[in-house]
Amino acid sequence: MSRAPFQILVVPFRRVGEEVEFAVLHRRDMDVWQAVAGGGEAGESPQQAAVREAREELGLDRTVTLYPLQTTASIPARFFADRESWPAGTYVVPEYASRQT
Repeated sequence: MSRAPFQILVVPFRRVGEEVEFAVLHRRDMDVWQAVAGGGEAGESPQQAAVREAREELGLDRTVTLYPLQTTASIPARFFADRESWPAGTYVVPEYASRQT
């Protein structure tokens, strides 16, 4: 499936008693730590992409609650290999943020 011109970011967390724990993942190909991130696929909404990416990257086998955050960032399109298939004039890609329990 082709990549859609947007990115998602999911910040996984859980409550342990009164505490909140956040998860970060080690990305070996770039040797960095980050939350769940990925691109949308053609025909997906940002929320659908966030659910799919979280399932894939966290190995989830059940439905969890997704809380869309009212924030977006922009990433230059030149950083994405699929940019040539996107509409002409796509210079930045929005990144939608969510948190997930």
